[in-house]
Amino acid sequence: MSFLDFEDFEEEHPEFAKGKHPYSDLELNELLNEARSGSLSLDTLDELSLYHFEKGNLSEALKFLEVLTELSPFSADAWERMGMVLNNLGKYEQALEAFNCAESFNPFEVELLLNKGITLDNLGRAEEALEYFERVLAFDPINVDAEFSKGVTYERTGRLEDAVSIFRALLARDPENKDAWYELGYCYDLNDKLLEALECYERHLDLSPFNHNAWYNRGIVLSRLGSNRKAIESYELALAVQSDFSLAWYNMGNSYAILKMFDNAIECFRQATETDPQDELAWHNLGNAYEEVDQFPEAIRCYTEALALDTNHLESLFGRGCVYDQVDDFEHALEDYKAALKISPDVAEIWYARADVEYNMGMFQEAVESYRSVVRLDPENDEAWSEYAELLDELGHTDEAIAAIQTSLQINPLSKERLYILATYYVKLNKRKEAVRTLLHLIDSDPSSEEKLLNEFPFLGTRKQH
Repeated sequence: MSFLDFEDFEEEHPEFAKGKHPYSDLELNELLNEARSGSLSLDTLDELSLYHFEKGNLSEALKFLEVLTELSPFSADAWERMGMVLNNLGKYEQALEAFNCAESFNPFEVELLLNKGITLDNLGRAEEALEYFERVLAFDPINVDAEFSKGVTYERTGRLEDAVSIFRALLARDPENKDAWYELGYCYDLNDKLLEALECYERHLDLSPFNHNAWYNRGIVLSRLGSNRKAIESYELALAVQSDFSLAWYNMGNSYAILKMFDNAIECFRQATETDPQDELAWHNLGNAYEEVDQFPEAIRCYTEALALDTNHLESLFGRGCVYDQVDDFEHALEDYKAALKISPDVAEIWYARADVEYNMGMFQEAVESYRSVVRLDPENDEAWSEYAELLDELGHTDEAIAAIQTSLQINPLSKERLYILATYYVKLNKRKEAVRTLLHLIDSDPSSEEKLLNEFPFLGTRKQH
Protein backbone atom coordinates (compact mmCIF):
# COMPACT_ATOMS: atom_id res chain seq x y z
CA MET A 1 0.00 0.00 0.00
CA SER A 2 1.40 3.39 -1.00
CA PHE A 3 1.76 6.34 1.37
CA LEU A 4 0.96 9.96 0.73
CA ASP A 5 3.23 12.98 0.98
CA PHE A 6 1.08 15.30 3.09
CA GLU A 7 2.83 18.50 2.01
CA ASP A 8 2.52 17.71 -1.70
CA PHE A 9 -1.13 16.79 -1.27
CA GLU A 10 -1.96 19.97 0.63
CA GLU A 11 -0.12 22.09 -1.95
CA GLU A 12 -1.98 20.45 -4.83
CA HIS A 13 -5.32 20.53 -3.01
CA PRO A 14 -5.40 23.66 -0.82
CA GLU A 15 -9.15 23.23 -0.42
CA PHE A 16 -8.39 20.13 1.68
CA ALA A 17 -5.68 21.77 3.79
CA LYS A 18 -5.25 20.85 7.42
CA GLY A 19 -6.96 24.00 8.67
CA LYS A 20 -10.23 22.85 7.06
CA HIS A 21 -10.51 19.75 9.22
CA PRO A 22 -12.57 18.41 10.78
CA TYR A 23 -15.27 19.15 8.23
CA SER A 24 -18.74 20.18 9.19
CA ASP A 25 -21.38 17.57 8.37
CA LEU A 26 -22.56 19.77 5.49
CA GLU A 27 -19.05 20.13 3.99
CA LEU A 28 -18.42 16.41 4.30
CA ASN A 29 -21.72 15.49 2.65
CA GLU A 30 -21.03 17.93 -0.20
CA LEU A 31 -17.64 16.33 -0.82
CA LEU A 32 -19.11 12.84 -0.74
CA ASN A 33 -21.85 13.87 -3.17
CA GLU A 34 -19.22 15.35 -5.49
CA ALA A 35 -17.38 12.05 -5.34
CA ARG A 36 -20.49 10.05 -6.16
CA SER A 37 -21.36 12.37 -9.04
CA GLY A 38 -17.91 12.02 -10.55
CA SER A 39 -16.84 15.61 -9.85
CA LEU A 40 -13.94 14.20 -7.84
CA SER A 41 -11.67 11.71 -9.55
CA LEU A 42 -11.15 8.29 -7.99
CA ASP A 43 -7.48 9.20 -7.51
CA THR A 44 -8.43 12.31 -5.52
CA LEU A 45 -10.94 10.31 -3.50
CA ASP A 46 -8.26 7.70 -2.82
CA GLU A 47 -5.81 10.42 -1.77
CA LEU A 48 -8.44 11.98 0.49
CA SER A 49 -9.10 8.70 2.25
CA LEU A 50 -5.40 8.07 2.73
CA TYR A 51 -4.77 11.66 3.83
CA HIS A 52 -7.39 11.42 6.58
CA PHE A 53 -6.27 7.93 7.57
CA GLU A 54 -2.68 9.07 8.02
CA LYS A 55 -3.82 12.21 9.88
CA GLY A 56 -5.87 10.07 12.28
CA ASN A 57 -9.23 11.46 11.13
CA LEU A 58 -10.64 7.92 11.06
CA SER A 59 -14.36 8.70 10.84
CA GLU A 60 -13.80 10.98 7.83
CA ALA A 61 -11.44 8.46 6.23
CA LEU A 62 -14.13 5.81 6.60
CA LYS A 63 -16.74 7.99 4.87
CA PHE A 64 -14.45 8.50 1.87
CA LEU A 65 -13.56 4.81 1.77
CA GLU A 66 -17.23 3.80 1.78
CA VAL A 67 -17.73 5.90 -1.35
CA LEU A 68 -14.45 4.70 -2.88
CA THR A 69 -15.32 1.02 -2.44
CA GLU A 70 -18.78 1.74 -3.80
CA LEU A 71 -17.36 3.37 -6.95
CA SER A 72 -14.32 1.08 -7.22
CA PRO A 73 -15.42 -2.22 -5.68
CA PHE A 74 -12.42 -4.20 -6.99
CA SER A 75 -9.74 -2.03 -5.34
CA ALA A 76 -7.86 -4.27 -2.91
CA ASP A 77 -6.03 -1.21 -1.51
CA ALA A 78 -9.30 0.57 -0.71
CA TRP A 79 -10.78 -2.48 1.02
CA GLU A 80 -7.56 -3.04 2.95
CA ARG A 81 -7.46 0.58 4.08
CA MET A 82 -11.10 0.35 5.12
CA GLY A 83 -10.25 -2.73 7.16
CA MET A 84 -7.42 -0.87 8.89
CA VAL A 85 -9.67 2.12 9.68
CA LEU A 86 -12.42 -0.12 11.04
CA ASN A 87 -9.90 -2.08 13.10
CA ASN A 88 -8.55 1.14 14.61
CA LEU A 89 -12.12 2.19 15.41
CA GLY A 90 -12.64 -1.09 17.27
CA LYS A 91 -15.16 -2.38 14.70
CA TYR A 92 -13.42 -5.70 14.29
CA GLU A 93 -16.15 -7.75 12.62
CA GLN A 94 -16.63 -5.09 9.95
CA ALA A 95 -12.86 -4.81 9.56
CA LEU A 96 -12.63 -8.54 8.95
CA GLU A 97 -15.28 -8.32 6.22
CA ALA A 98 -13.29 -5.55 4.52
CA PHE A 99 -10.05 -7.57 4.75
CA ASN A 100 -11.87 -10.59 3.28
CA CYS A 101 -12.87 -8.48 0.28
CA ALA A 102 -9.32 -7.20 -0.13
CA GLU A 103 -7.91 -10.74 0.13
CA SER A 104 -10.28 -12.02 -2.54
CA PHE A 105 -8.63 -9.56 -4.99
CA ASN A 106 -5.06 -9.81 -3.73
CA PRO A 107 -4.46 -13.00 -1.71
CA PHE A 108 -0.67 -12.66 -1.63
CA GLU A 109 -0.29 -9.13 -0.26
CA VAL A 110 1.89 -9.48 2.84
CA GLU A 111 0.67 -6.32 4.61
CA LEU A 112 -2.94 -7.32 4.01
CA LEU A 113 -2.40 -10.80 5.49
CA LEU A 114 -0.64 -9.23 8.47
CA ASN A 115 -3.43 -6.71 9.10
CA LYS A 116 -6.09 -9.40 8.79
CA GLY A 117 -4.19 -11.50 11.35
CA ILE A 118 -4.12 -8.56 13.76
CA THR A 119 -7.89 -8.11 13.43
CA LEU A 120 -8.46 -11.84 14.00
CA ASP A 121 -6.36 -11.53 17.15
CA ASN A 122 -8.47 -8.56 18.27
CA LEU A 123 -11.55 -10.76 17.78
CA GLY A 124 -10.05 -13.40 20.06
CA ARG A 125 -9.57 -15.83 17.18
CA ALA A 126 -5.98 -16.52 18.10
CA GLU A 127 -5.37 -19.72 16.14
CA GLU A 128 -6.62 -18.14 12.92
CA ALA A 129 -4.51 -15.06 13.62
CA LEU A 130 -1.41 -17.24 14.06
CA GLU A 131 -2.13 -18.96 10.75
CA TYR A 132 -2.10 -15.60 8.98
CA PHE A 133 1.14 -14.53 10.66
CA GLU A 134 2.69 -17.83 9.55
CA ARG A 135 1.51 -17.17 5.99
CA VAL A 136 3.28 -13.81 6.09
CA LEU A 137 6.44 -15.46 7.39
CA ALA A 138 6.24 -18.07 4.64
CA PHE A 139 6.52 -15.20 2.14
CA ASP A 140 8.94 -13.15 4.24
CA PRO A 141 10.74 -15.22 6.92
CA ILE A 142 12.27 -12.18 8.65
CA ASN A 143 9.17 -10.00 8.70
CA VAL A 144 9.57 -8.20 12.04
CA ASP A 145 5.93 -7.10 12.24
CA ALA A 146 4.65 -10.64 11.72
CA GLU A 147 7.02 -12.05 14.34
CA PHE A 148 6.07 -9.28 16.76
CA SER A 149 2.33 -9.79 16.19
CA LYS A 150 2.77 -13.51 16.67
CA GLY A 151 4.47 -12.82 20.00
CA VAL A 152 1.64 -10.53 21.08
CA THR A 153 -0.92 -13.23 20.25
CA TYR A 154 1.02 -15.77 22.29
CA GLU A 155 1.16 -13.23 25.13
CA ARG A 156 -2.59 -12.61 25.05
CA THR A 157 -3.38 -16.32 25.07
CA GLY A 158 -1.11 -17.07 28.03
CA ARG A 159 1.64 -18.79 26.04
CA LEU A 160 4.17 -16.60 27.80
CA GLU A 161 7.27 -18.72 27.25
CA ASP A 162 6.59 -18.82 23.49
CA ALA A 163 6.07 -15.05 23.51
CA VAL A 164 9.29 -14.51 25.45
CA SER A 165 11.22 -16.59 22.91
CA ILE A 166 9.92 -14.46 20.05
CA PHE A 167 10.61 -11.11 21.70
CA ARG A 168 14.09 -12.21 22.76
CA ALA A 169 14.82 -13.33 19.19
CA LEU A 170 13.67 -9.96 17.85
CA LEU A 171 15.92 -8.18 20.34
CA ALA A 172 18.87 -10.38 19.42
CA ARG A 173 18.48 -9.09 15.86
CA ASP A 174 17.74 -5.51 16.88
CA PRO A 175 18.51 -4.43 20.47
CA GLU A 176 16.88 -1.05 19.70
CA ASN A 177 13.43 -2.58 19.15
CA LYS A 178 11.63 -0.60 21.83
CA ASP A 179 8.28 -2.37 21.35
CA ALA A 180 9.89 -5.77 21.85
CA TRP A 181 11.48 -4.57 25.11
CA TYR A 182 8.07 -3.37 26.31
CA GLU A 183 6.25 -6.60 25.46
CA LEU A 184 9.05 -8.74 26.88
CA GLY A 185 8.77 -6.76 30.10
CA TYR A 186 5.03 -7.29 30.12
CA CYS A 187 5.47 -11.06 29.67
CA TYR A 188 7.91 -11.20 32.59
CA ASP A 189 5.50 -9.05 34.60
CA LEU A 190 2.64 -11.50 33.96
CA ASN A 191 4.95 -14.39 34.84
CA ASP A 192 5.94 -12.76 38.19
CA LYS A 193 9.56 -12.38 37.06
CA LEU A 194 9.63 -8.90 38.45
CA LEU A 195 13.35 -8.06 38.29
CA GLU A 196 13.48 -9.15 34.65
CA ALA A 197 10.32 -7.14 33.92
CA LEU A 198 11.84 -4.05 35.55
CA GLU A 199 15.00 -4.34 33.46
CA CYS A 200 12.99 -4.63 30.24
CA TYR A 201 10.74 -1.67 31.02
CA GLU A 202 13.82 0.41 31.78
CA ARG A 203 15.46 -0.62 28.49
CA HIS A 204 12.26 0.37 26.71
CA LEU A 205 12.17 3.73 28.51
CA ASP A 206 15.77 4.43 27.50
CA LEU A 207 14.50 4.26 23.91
CA SER A 208 11.03 5.71 24.46
CA PRO A 209 11.07 7.99 27.52
CA PHE A 210 7.62 9.48 26.89
CA ASN A 211 5.64 6.24 27.04
CA HIS A 212 3.35 6.85 30.00
CA ASN A 213 2.19 3.21 30.00
CA ALA A 214 5.78 2.01 30.42
CA TRP A 215 6.39 4.38 33.37
CA TYR A 216 3.11 3.15 34.85
CA ASN A 217 3.98 -0.54 34.42
CA ARG A 218 7.40 0.11 35.90
CA GLY A 219 5.66 1.66 38.91
CA ILE A 220 3.43 -1.40 39.31
CA VAL A 221 6.46 -3.71 39.27
CA LEU A 222 8.34 -1.55 41.80
CA SER A 223 5.29 -1.53 44.05
CA ARG A 224 5.04 -5.32 43.84
CA LEU A 225 8.73 -5.48 44.79
CA GLY A 226 7.96 -3.37 47.86
CA SER A 227 9.78 -0.28 46.55
CA ASN A 228 6.84 2.06 46.94
CA ARG A 229 8.86 5.30 47.04
CA LYS A 230 10.47 4.43 43.71
CA ALA A 231 7.07 3.34 42.42
CA ILE A 232 5.68 6.79 43.27
CA GLU A 233 8.48 8.41 41.27
CA SER A 234 7.57 6.22 38.29
CA TYR A 235 3.87 7.09 38.54
CA GLU A 236 4.80 10.78 38.72
CA LEU A 237 6.74 10.45 35.47
CA ALA A 238 3.77 8.71 33.84
CA LEU A 239 1.59 11.61 34.95
CA ALA A 240 4.12 14.15 33.69
CA VAL A 241 3.52 12.69 30.25
CA GLN A 242 -0.26 12.24 30.63
CA SER A 243 -1.74 14.16 33.53
CA ASP A 244 -5.22 12.59 33.25
CA PHE A 245 -3.93 9.02 33.57
CA SER A 246 -6.39 7.88 36.24
CA LEU A 247 -4.77 4.48 36.86
CA ALA A 248 -1.46 6.17 37.65
CA TRP A 249 -3.19 8.46 40.16
CA TYR A 250 -4.97 5.45 41.65
CA ASN A 251 -1.89 3.27 42.08
CA MET A 252 0.22 6.17 43.32
CA GLY A 253 -2.46 6.61 45.96
CA ASN A 254 -2.12 2.94 46.88
CA SER A 255 1.64 3.32 47.29
CA TYR A 256 1.22 6.36 49.51
CA ALA A 257 -1.36 4.46 51.57
CA ILE A 258 1.05 1.54 52.04
CA LEU A 259 3.61 4.09 53.31
CA LYS A 260 0.95 5.47 55.72
CA MET A 261 1.16 8.83 53.94
CA PHE A 262 -2.60 9.21 53.91
CA ASP A 263 -2.83 12.91 53.07
CA ASN A 264 -0.87 12.25 49.87
CA ALA A 265 -2.98 9.16 49.21
CA ILE A 266 -6.16 11.22 49.56
CA GLU A 267 -4.92 13.74 46.98
CA CYS A 268 -4.05 10.94 44.52
CA PHE A 269 -7.36 9.13 44.92
CA ARG A 270 -9.18 12.45 44.61
CA GLN A 271 -7.38 13.12 41.32
CA ALA A 272 -8.28 9.59 40.17
CA THR A 273 -11.97 10.22 40.84
CA GLU A 274 -11.80 13.55 39.02
CA THR A 275 -10.22 12.03 35.92
CA ASP A 276 -12.50 8.99 36.01
CA PRO A 277 -15.64 9.64 38.09
CA GLN A 278 -16.96 6.17 37.18
CA ASP A 279 -14.12 4.33 38.92
CA GLU A 280 -15.73 2.81 42.00
CA LEU A 281 -12.39 1.42 43.23
CA ALA A 282 -10.91 4.91 43.35
CA TRP A 283 -13.93 6.15 45.31
CA HIS A 284 -13.61 3.17 47.65
CA ASN A 285 -9.91 3.71 48.31
CA LEU A 286 -10.51 7.42 48.81
CA GLY A 287 -13.05 6.42 51.46
CA ASN A 288 -10.47 4.13 53.07
CA ALA A 289 -7.90 6.92 53.18
CA TYR A 290 -10.35 9.36 54.75
CA GLU A 291 -11.25 6.68 57.31
CA GLU A 292 -7.57 6.27 58.22
CA VAL A 293 -7.32 9.97 59.14
CA ASP A 294 -10.66 9.92 61.00
CA GLN A 295 -12.48 12.09 58.46
CA PHE A 296 -15.57 9.93 58.85
CA PRO A 297 -18.19 12.05 57.02
CA GLU A 298 -15.91 12.21 53.96
CA ALA A 299 -15.27 8.48 54.19
CA ILE A 300 -19.03 7.79 54.24
CA ARG A 301 -19.53 10.12 51.26
CA CYS A 302 -16.87 8.32 49.21
CA TYR A 303 -18.12 4.84 50.04
CA THR A 304 -21.59 6.02 49.06
CA GLU A 305 -20.24 7.28 45.71
CA ALA A 306 -18.67 3.87 45.11
CA LEU A 307 -21.96 2.17 45.92
CA ALA A 308 -23.84 4.48 43.57
CA LEU A 309 -21.66 3.06 40.79
CA ASP A 310 -21.88 -0.54 42.01
CA THR A 311 -24.61 -1.33 44.52
CA ASN A 312 -23.05 -4.76 45.12
CA HIS A 313 -19.55 -3.51 45.90
CA LEU A 314 -18.95 -5.63 48.98
CA GLU A 315 -15.88 -3.79 50.26
CA SER A 316 -17.64 -0.42 50.16
CA LEU A 317 -20.69 -1.73 51.97
CA PHE A 318 -18.47 -3.21 54.66
CA GLY A 319 -16.25 -0.12 54.78
CA ARG A 320 -19.18 2.26 55.16
CA GLY A 321 -20.69 -0.02 57.80
CA CYS A 322 -17.44 0.10 59.78
CA VAL A 323 -17.41 3.90 59.66
CA TYR A 324 -21.02 4.10 60.79
CA ASP A 325 -20.04 1.73 63.61
CA GLN A 326 -17.14 3.99 64.63
CA VAL A 327 -19.44 7.02 64.91
CA ASP A 328 -22.00 4.97 66.88
CA ASP A 329 -24.59 5.02 64.10
CA PHE A 330 -25.36 1.39 64.77
CA GLU A 331 -28.60 1.23 62.77
CA HIS A 332 -26.93 2.24 59.52
CA ALA A 333 -23.93 0.04 60.30
CA LEU A 334 -26.16 -2.99 60.77
CA GLU A 335 -28.03 -2.18 57.57
CA ASP A 336 -24.77 -2.15 55.60
CA TYR A 337 -23.48 -5.35 57.23
CA LYS A 338 -26.71 -7.15 56.40
CA ALA A 339 -26.58 -5.93 52.80
CA ALA A 340 -22.95 -7.08 52.51
CA LEU A 341 -23.81 -10.54 53.87
CA LYS A 342 -26.61 -10.91 51.34
CA ILE A 343 -23.97 -10.52 48.65
CA SER A 344 -21.34 -12.71 50.32
CA PRO A 345 -22.70 -14.70 53.27
CA ASP A 346 -19.45 -16.56 53.98
CA VAL A 347 -17.23 -13.67 55.09
CA ALA A 348 -16.43 -14.19 58.77
CA GLU A 349 -15.11 -10.65 59.23
CA ILE A 350 -18.48 -9.15 58.33
CA TRP A 351 -20.36 -11.52 60.64
CA TYR A 352 -17.93 -10.50 63.40
CA ALA A 353 -18.64 -6.79 62.84
CA ARG A 354 -22.37 -7.53 62.73
CA ALA A 355 -22.19 -9.43 66.04
CA ASP A 356 -20.41 -6.49 67.65
CA VAL A 357 -22.97 -3.92 66.48
CA GLU A 358 -25.90 -6.18 67.44
CA TYR A 359 -24.42 -6.46 70.93
CA ASN A 360 -24.09 -2.68 71.14
CA MET A 361 -27.75 -2.35 70.13
CA GLY A 362 -28.83 -4.80 72.83
CA MET A 363 -29.82 -7.41 70.22
CA PHE A 364 -28.16 -10.17 72.23
CA GLN A 365 -29.81 -13.23 70.69
CA GLU A 366 -29.08 -11.95 67.19
CA ALA A 367 -25.46 -11.35 68.29
CA VAL A 368 -25.25 -14.96 69.49
CA GLU A 369 -26.31 -16.19 66.04
CA SER A 370 -23.79 -13.89 64.36
CA TYR A 371 -20.96 -15.13 66.61
CA ARG A 372 -21.94 -18.69 65.73
CA SER A 373 -21.52 -17.79 62.06
CA VAL A 374 -18.09 -16.26 62.79
CA VAL A 375 -16.71 -19.35 64.53
CA ARG A 376 -18.26 -21.66 61.95
CA LEU A 377 -16.57 -19.79 59.11
CA ASP A 378 -13.34 -19.02 60.99
CA PRO A 379 -12.95 -21.77 63.62
CA GLU A 380 -9.35 -20.71 64.45
CA ASN A 381 -10.38 -17.22 65.54
CA ASP A 382 -9.63 -17.38 69.26
CA GLU A 383 -10.81 -13.79 69.87
CA ALA A 384 -14.23 -14.59 68.41
CA TRP A 385 -14.56 -17.73 70.53
CA SER A 386 -13.70 -15.68 73.62
CA GLU A 387 -16.22 -12.92 72.88
CA TYR A 388 -18.84 -15.53 72.02
CA ALA A 389 -18.18 -17.14 75.42
CA GLU A 390 -18.57 -13.83 77.26
CA LEU A 391 -21.93 -13.16 75.59
CA LEU A 392 -23.19 -16.68 76.35
CA ASP A 393 -22.25 -16.22 79.99
CA GLU A 394 -24.01 -12.83 80.13
CA LEU A 395 -27.16 -14.54 78.84
CA GLY A 396 -26.92 -17.23 81.52
CA HIS A 397 -25.61 -19.99 79.26
CA THR A 398 -22.43 -20.56 81.28
CA ASP A 399 -22.11 -24.25 80.33
CA GLU A 400 -21.95 -23.24 76.67
CA ALA A 401 -19.64 -20.37 77.58
CA ILE A 402 -17.19 -22.87 79.14
CA ALA A 403 -17.10 -24.89 75.93
CA ALA A 404 -16.49 -21.75 73.87
CA ILE A 405 -13.70 -20.40 76.10
CA GLN A 406 -12.06 -23.85 76.16
CA THR A 407 -12.01 -23.81 72.36
CA SER A 408 -10.39 -20.37 72.49
CA LEU A 409 -7.73 -21.75 74.85
CA GLN A 410 -7.05 -24.72 72.60
CA ILE A 411 -6.20 -22.23 69.85
CA ASN A 412 -4.27 -19.87 72.13
CA PRO A 413 -3.27 -21.77 75.30
CA LEU A 414 -1.04 -18.93 76.55
CA SER A 415 -3.89 -16.52 77.25
CA LYS A 416 -3.84 -15.85 81.00
CA GLU A 417 -6.96 -13.69 80.75
CA ARG A 418 -9.00 -16.54 79.29
CA LEU A 419 -7.73 -19.01 81.89
CA TYR A 420 -8.97 -16.59 84.53
CA ILE A 421 -12.35 -16.23 82.78
CA LEU A 422 -12.69 -20.02 82.55
CA ALA A 423 -12.02 -20.30 86.30
CA THR A 424 -14.74 -17.73 87.07
CA TYR A 425 -17.21 -19.74 84.96
CA TYR A 426 -16.39 -22.89 86.95
CA VAL A 427 -16.86 -20.98 90.22
CA LYS A 428 -20.19 -19.65 89.02
CA LEU A 429 -21.37 -23.22 88.40
CA ASN A 430 -19.86 -24.36 91.74
CA LYS A 431 -17.37 -26.61 89.97
CA ARG A 432 -14.56 -25.98 92.43
CA LYS A 433 -12.39 -28.90 91.40
CA GLU A 434 -12.24 -27.63 87.83
CA ALA A 435 -11.81 -24.07 89.08
CA VAL A 436 -8.82 -25.03 91.24
CA ARG A 437 -7.19 -26.97 88.42
CA THR A 438 -7.57 -23.96 86.12
CA LEU A 439 -6.31 -21.47 88.72
CA LEU A 440 -3.26 -23.63 89.53
CA HIS A 441 -2.50 -23.77 85.83
CA LEU A 442 -2.73 -19.99 85.75
CA ILE A 443 -0.35 -19.65 88.73
CA ASP A 444 2.12 -22.03 87.08
CA SER A 445 2.12 -19.84 83.97
CA ASP A 446 2.27 -16.59 85.99
CA PRO A 447 3.64 -17.06 89.53
CA SER A 448 3.27 -13.35 90.24
CA SER A 449 -0.52 -13.74 90.15
CA GLU A 450 -0.64 -16.20 93.07
CA GLU A 451 -1.20 -13.74 95.92
CA LYS A 452 -3.97 -11.92 94.07
CA LEU A 453 -5.74 -15.17 93.15
CA LEU A 454 -5.48 -16.51 96.70
CA ASN A 455 -7.18 -13.35 97.96
CA GLU A 456 -9.90 -13.55 95.33
CA PHE A 457 -10.48 -17.30 95.65
CA PRO A 458 -9.82 -18.27 99.33
CA PHE A 459 -10.73 -21.91 98.70
CA LEU A 460 -7.69 -22.12 96.47
CA GLY A 461 -5.32 -21.92 99.47
CA THR A 462 -7.05 -24.85 101.11
CA ARG A 463 -6.77 -26.93 98.00
CA LYS A 464 -3.12 -26.02 97.61
CA GLN A 465 -2.35 -27.24 101.14
CA HIS A 466 -3.77 -30.63 100.26
